Amino acid sequence: MIDESVPAPATERYEADALILYGVKLNERNDYARFDIGEGSQTDLRMQLFHGDVGNTSGEYSIVLAYGYAFEGHCYRFDSNRVFLVTGDPPRDAVGCGFDDLGYMMWRIRASDMLLEICTNFGDAKTLILDANLPGKRSPSSYAITLRMAHRDGRLTRD
Repeated sequence: MIDESVPAPATERYEADALILYGVKLNERNDYARFDIGEGSQTDLRMQLFHGDVGNTSGEYSIVLAYGYAFEGHCYRFDSNRVFLVTGDPPRDAVGCGFDDLGYMMWRIRASDMLLEICTNFGDAKTLILDANLPGKRSPSSYAITLRMAHRDGRLTRD
């Protein structure tokens, strides 16, 4: 039995905040990733990273469908698949966390690296707009927040 909690081996240089992202590269065959938008096999949403002038794609980047990650010697799985745009680090064949020899890739990034998460939801307008904005399902920042401040004898301090 393979121990799936074994993370990828360290590289020749130790990085304290190293994070290993496991998944598949969606823009492997083309320089763009394709997403189904529910209108049949002939209609896709394509995502591509451009830099500067139109037609000039940026250097190495990956649109990653991520399944899990390793951090500080422990392996974790996402509760659902997540899509990230990873720049800089080229993908490597996955090692560790049970992803070995299954066609998965891994990206070594730092915890301080900036990522773009691409959130994809598919459903009808009622589900995505109306039901998502019912009380209890909205983000806390959408609720009205009021603050009242009372003073003590004309002072705003406790002295």
